[in-house]
Amino acid sequence: MASHLSAAPVADSPLLTRLSREAIPTGTYFRTRTPAGARPLTSQQQHHNLQLLATASNRPKTVPDHDRTPLRCLTIRPPWSDLIAIEDDRVAKRIENRVWSTHWRGTLLIHAGAEVDLRATTLPYVRARLDDNYEPVRGAVVAVADLTGIHDDDGPCTFWSDPGCFHWELARVQRLTTPVPARGAQRLWRPTPKLLRQITDANPHLSGRLTAPYTAQGAGA
Repeated sequence: MASHLSAAPVADSPLLTRLSREAIPTGTYFRTRTPAGARPLTSQQQHHNLQLLATASNRPKTVPDHDRTPLRCLTIRPPWSDLIAIEDDRVAKRIENRVWSTHWRGTLLIHAGAEVDLRATTLPYVRARLDDNYEPVRGAVVAVADLTGIHDDDGPCTFWSDPGCFHWELARVQRLTTPVPARGAQRLWRPTPKLLRQITDANPHLSGRLTAPYTAQGAGA
């Protein structure tokens, strides 16, 4: 009867730490050890591990917000961040997969992490949506979007949806013509007024979208 308490074997020992950071699509890190090397787990095994890890971390599924700032940032590893930054909704990634949820909704800055998911850059369906001379943008804000909703795993609601995750719904994506370097953080993080000024100075077309909420609530919001 103890089998339901053990996670399927994984090759990445710091898996729980990576899940806690939530800076990457988590499902790709589940691997089994075999004589031939690491192999992906089945979707059922991944879902099982996600449930166990959520219990082990002793965190609620919904993350409380500590202030009412109308803007947030989310760090995502390239190339996934660059796929979100594509403005053509027909080919872009408009679902972000997370093992946690939040009540917060609003304008969301897409921040590209410093670490590239090299495995993802070799996937045919990813390559087909990137330029032939694609170079990932790292350590910078690359797009602005609206987080319009989050729903539980409901199967492949889009081409990009992973099983066993909450599906974060993104809309009104605008790419930054000039990415702005920034240091990422865990979960949803709050952009500083300085970072927002740097973004709007380098990307004037976003001025109204990024400064209006602060104007309405005050610079100290």
